[in-house]
Amino acid sequence: MPPQYKAVEECRSEISQYLRQLDTETDDDNSELRDTKSTTRYKQDLRWYDHWLDDAEVNSPVDVTPAQANEVGQTLAREFNGTTDLYRWDRINAFHDWLVRMDYTSSNPFERWNEDKDELFGFSKSSEQSSRLKEAEQYAVSQEETRAMEENVGRNRVRDQLVIRLIWQTGLRRGEASGLVISNIDREQREITVPAPIAKNGKERVVAYQQSLDGLITEWLDYGYRDEKAATADHSRLFVGERGAPLSGERINEIVIDAADEAGFNRKIYADANAPIDEDGDRIPNRWLITAHNIRHGFGTYMINETDAGLWEVSKAMGHSSVKITERIYVEDDPRAGTDHLHKYGPD
Repeated sequence: MPPQYKAVEECRSEISQYLRQLDTETDDDNSELRDTKSTTRYKQDLRWYDHWLDDAEVNSPVDVTPAQANEVGQTLAREFNGTTDLYRWDRINAFHDWLVRMDYTSSNPFERWNEDKDELFGFSKSSEQSSRLKEAEQYAVSQEETRAMEENVGRNRVRDQLVIRLIWQTGLRRGEASGLVISNIDREQREITVPAPIAKNGKERVVAYQQSLDGLITEWLDYGYRDEKAATADHSRLFVGERGAPLSGERINEIVIDAADEAGFNRKIYADANAPIDEDGDRIPNRWLITAHNIRHGFGTYMINETDAGLWEVSKAMGHSSVKITERIYVEDDPRAGTDHLHKYGPD
């Protein structure tokens, strides 16, 4: 017989609180809010997750590690078919983003794997969603678009411009940018150390930035902008949120999405598991074409196509676990690759 999952009110307190909040945000007569069917699916998925936490002997979801989040992905891939595994992962990931927003924890352990979840766990997607997702993943932001985003940030101008330009110049992932502390920045050498604990591949690396970033770093760190936001906080994170807490990877993503939208070239391209549902039962697109990932992808594309940097150098700078990943993403398959060199330098 299938396992019996606990009722919502019997789940861990954080899960119960989250689902109660979803109830308050549910209204079948308001297209701006989640409908009852969608909320019911969230409850099913989070009850399953509570059961998984029981089996893993994890007392609280705030204690879940990236390694355990990886185990969740593997379990979902084993137990479910179709798109269930993908949607369930997305809803659990959304729950952990909420834990960060509520200041129950400083980071989302699922974020480390979220960008590559389909490849890592073999999650299934509908053919349309797969096509749309591929479009988003392959979109490389240009330098002109980056500048346009900087000009269209919100009221936290200095911080948000620094976030966008730093990712553009270094290729950092949003989670890595979120985890930086002030001491990771070598302003004299214009280098940033990405420590192993926050690097996605678990390996420390050093990246460089350009002189044009100096002014924003100086404004943020020396002119009181960061200190003002962090006045009530006891941490040394480089990026600080509105209430003094470390700026999460999710919030960094929102900064990029909003800036690109304000600049006039962002758009929603498909609906994921968190999407609202219209009166006909169809999902309303909620995933954006341009996110923080696309600035990072723009960095990689620029380095490969506009400079003489080799695959090995770009792979190391981006923190890929293998040069093969860099090659697969950034190098087009050309059956004539190397032909000119063979004509010129081939042995007699």
